[in-house]
Amino acid sequence: MNYIYDIYLNLNKTLYDFFDWSKNDKIIHIKKIPIFKINVDNFKNIVNYSIKVDEEFLNYVHNQTETWNSSKNIEFCALFCDKNNIIAVEFDNNGNSIKKSFLIIDEELEILEDIINIHERNIEFKIIDKTNSLLKTRKQIKEQIFINKELKNIDINKLNYIYFECFNKLEKNYKIKINKLKNLSINSLEYKKLYDILKLTSITKNKML
Repeated sequence: MNYIYDIYLNLNKTLYDFFDWSKNDKIIHIKKIPIFKINVDNFKNIVNYSIKVDEEFLNYVHNQTETWNSSKNIEFCALFCDKNNIIAVEFDNNGNSIKKSFLIIDEELEILEDIINIHERNIEFKIIDKTNSLLKTRKQIKEQIFINKELKNIDINKLNYIYFECFNKLEKNYKIKINKLKNLSINSLEYKKLYDILKLTSITKNKML
């Protein structure tokens, strides 16, 4: 088994890129952790979905991750990498992924150089949640929570106005309007319009109360 030593992880249910780590996060100083090189497709699946590893792999990594605080060692955890990226995954005792972490950029680059010659492994796992959980920043997550909250009990006239502003057309069906607004791409101009209008009207409403 190959190990990596002396790194920092930010294990969370939501996967944050390093630049989005918060001072309030419980950053863990890892003393030792196993690492496995896998193919690019499997790496993407591990990043984007909840997975379940088999019992054999779970037993293989059991108690192999140590922290500098010996009273807080992680029972089931490992690093996975392809040729360009690394992710840490913590599992429960049934093999389900429960927390993930990217690495600090400098540490990731150093590790990728060190493990360039290790052999690729075929890690058996199942995708258990096919809802794609692509990385979002904390700001984007807060925005989406706000949007969903505002759309939940939105006035019909306000909804009609926002829908027309976003799509430049009218729509009679209430469900279609709500679903289209809720499923806008985060990087789209329509999403920005939606958020800006909802934020502005929310601020105005609060000032009037």
